[in-house]
Amino acid sequence: MYPMTINDKLTFENERLLQGRHKVHPYPAMLHPYLVGYLLDQYGKKSSTVLDPFCGTGVTLYESSKRNITSIGFDINPLALLIACVKTNQYDFAILKDEFLKIEKLLHNEKNLSIPEIHNIDFWYKEEAINELGKIRTVLKNNNFIYKDFFLTTFGFTARNQSNTRNGEFKKYKMTKEKVENHNPKVIEKFLAHTNASIQLFMDSYAPKNIPKLFLTNSENNFPNKISYDLVVTSPPYGDSKTTVAYGQYSSFATDWISDLNPFGEVEYKIDNESLGKKSDLELDIDKFNELNNVIKSINNIDVKRANEVLLFFNGYYKSLKNTVKNLKSGGTLCFVVGNRTVKGYKIPMDQITSSFLNELGLQFKEILVRDIVNKVMPAKNSPTNESGVKKSTMVNEYIVIFTK
Repeated sequence: MYPMTINDKLTFENERLLQGRHKVHPYPAMLHPYLVGYLLDQYGKKSSTVLDPFCGTGVTLYESSKRNITSIGFDINPLALLIACVKTNQYDFAILKDEFLKIEKLLHNEKNLSIPEIHNIDFWYKEEAINELGKIRTVLKNNNFIYKDFFLTTFGFTARNQSNTRNGEFKKYKMTKEKVENHNPKVIEKFLAHTNASIQLFMDSYAPKNIPKLFLTNSENNFPNKISYDLVVTSPPYGDSKTTVAYGQYSSFATDWISDLNPFGEVEYKIDNESLGKKSDLELDIDKFNELNNVIKSINNIDVKRANEVLLFFNGYYKSLKNTVKNLKSGGTLCFVVGNRTVKGYKIPMDQITSSFLNELGLQFKEILVRDIVNKVMPAKNSPTNESGVKKSTMVNEYIVIFTK
């Protein structure tokens, strides 16, 4: 068993997770900016390039950029990449504010509605919300703004925020009938207020010094040509999207309204169906990894299907790690922030499994740091069995697995 060290300094109890530029569009299971900053300061001082193969909305990329470190981000979600791009962009704020005022003026006079084809749109939105979202979309679609990506991002957040979905959920759940009846969406008002507040937050934040390179790609696949790096700071999914975080469902409200305007493009796949292990050919020799083997056997005694799903997830995870290690420069450092979830009552030691994978791939163990989670954007309870009404508390610790090449 690889030794672990509790580090109370990494709790950051009084430091909000959603701060500064990260408020422009919240996203599930974000890394804590202070944790990323700690890892970059510890291991990135001599690094020339940082990779995050599961970059999400760019916490690692932004923290790297603030420190003038070149960074690279991969993700399967075009919306996440758009948000990451917006967070790490350099702005002429005079132009940004002028464009905002132009949008505000245009919205007062806009009569046309650009409403994309959205499945069950009347289920997820009230009529007045649909119409006002359609006005905003028309203005953004028909005008050439220098910082259109910024406004698409605040628009995407508004589309989710003003929908009939429940707050605090990552999967798509509609409000109760009573709450829907009392729901009074004010889409344009909220869009303008959120955009204006976001501009101020960006003005008050650290300006990026180094713009990252972003790739719409699955880290299970071969990496883009000539990609190399000497530090990896990332937090992979902890399990399948069905019972952990459904990033695709969370993103769907924004994606429905802006996917055809997103510079990172539209995708034919469903985000949650592209997550780790969903399409992998089994290549993992489970007998080499005792911790994983024991867990799979235990779950298999209860539920063969779930055991196979867990195995396929780790098969995809192993492939991603193998790709990441392959392009890591000699002497480089890899930092994976993971959590130990529970499946069918069995805790999966992802920190130990990750360590055993990395050891098998030829890296050298450095340390595993343990921190308490007090402010991660995730539900207090989830459904590990995926059975209606069956809830369990989510994980309370993160493990930072650190290896060198």
